[in-house]
Amino acid sequence: MKVVVTAANLNDRKDTTIRLEKINQIRDRFPRLSTIWVDRGYSGKAFILATLHTFYWCFQVVVPPREQKGFVVQQKRWVVECTFAWFSRFCRLNREYELLPETSEAFFYVGMIQFLIKRLA
Repeated sequence: MKVVVTAANLNDRKDTTIRLEKINQIRDRFPRLSTIWVDRGYSGKAFILATLHTFYWCFQVVVPPREQKGFVVQQKRWVVECTFAWFSRFCRLNREYELLPETSEAFFYVGMIQFLIKRLA
């Protein structure tokens, strides 16, 4: 869908509006988008309600079961982790060489294009 690269020192919850604005710009391509799964870093009643009233998207926070001991696959979390694993195969994305976030975003798109072409071939 969309790649947004930001500085590592930015708080997930406070900086999310930048990411959501970029997704909102391409909203017409995804008319059925209504739910976004997030991890516990995005929890918070005020944040979730503000996002719901601004963008009309529902955030569903994925949390591990309380009785979890050790590793347990969490709902929808494996999709993100697999995507990150695919990106790690692309040599340019293993290290942060770029000075501009836009360049890093472009290389994420190039890496995904390369991965999808290999899968289709």
